[in-house]
Amino acid sequence: MHQLEFTHLYDYSGEDESVILPVVLRSGPKQVRLAANVDTGASFCLFWSGDRRSTWPRLEGGIRKRFRTANSGFDAFGHEVELSVFGVATTSIVCFFADPMIEKNVLGRIGWLDRVRFGLVHHDSKAYLAQYDQG
Repeated sequence: MHQLEFTHLYDYSGEDESVILPVVLRSGPKQVRLAANVDTGASFCLFWSGDRRSTWPRLEGGIRKRFRTANSGFDAFGHEVELSVFGVATTSIVCFFADPMIEKNVLGRIGWLDRVRFGLVHHDSKAYLAQYDQG
């Protein structure tokens, strides 16, 4: 039998069947609290830029990246931020949608999932989290 250890347990139950976690993004002295979907199919962490244009460094000053989906594409700008979920913090390049009409926040594989130990028991609506190298 295999065992993993986690430092945090979160009950994400609600009306929505998505796995949504509370996130804090920090850039220098500025921070934003938001909720983000865990999406193991998403390569990168992507966040809505609509209400952050006045909070963050100039959006377009980031690394421009073009994303392709099955039926469309979109642009985003990457910025280095501290991304924290339950106090488990990592420094990552995350992307903000260039189009403020895309109101979605996604925790993806690169920049978050590759830096934490994450467990999920969807039947019980439980998410488990720890630093990757802890324990």
